Amino acid sequence: MKFNLSIKTLAITSVLGLGMLVPVHADDTPLAEEMDVLSGSLKKLRKAETAAEKVDLVHAAQKSTIKSLQYSPMVFKDIKDEKEKAKATADYKRLIGLTYAKLCELEMAYLAGDEEKADEIKGELKDLKKDGHEKYTD
Repeated sequence: MKFNLSIKTLAITSVLGLGMLVPVHADDTPLAEEMDVLSGSLKKLRKAETAAEKVDLVHAAQKSTIKSLQYSPMVFKDIKDEKEKAKATADYKRLIGLTYAKLCELEMAYLAGDEEKADEIKGELKDLKKDGHEKYTD
């Protein structure tokens, strides 16, 4: 299930539905803000030197992941079929849950001093991000 909508489609839908076009940027949403914190925390891991610094960054990523569950991707607004929207919502929650679980594994790897395992988990997190972005960003 893939929900890729073009800007043109969103603009036409907005004009027809509202009678006017109101510019909305995905980067301005609360979900995008939480995802930015998550992504930024993971990027900062490259420069973190101690296990404690790494664990703190993972904690920030975990908090953003949990907060993101209270929001839905913008593309969900364009799904009219309630059954399809429910399936997409469940899948979105699944991906967020898997991300949180991987972040917990990452925390455990850092606490154990296992950088090799941490690198493996960071790769898995990148795969989850790619999957989520392919499905739920426009």
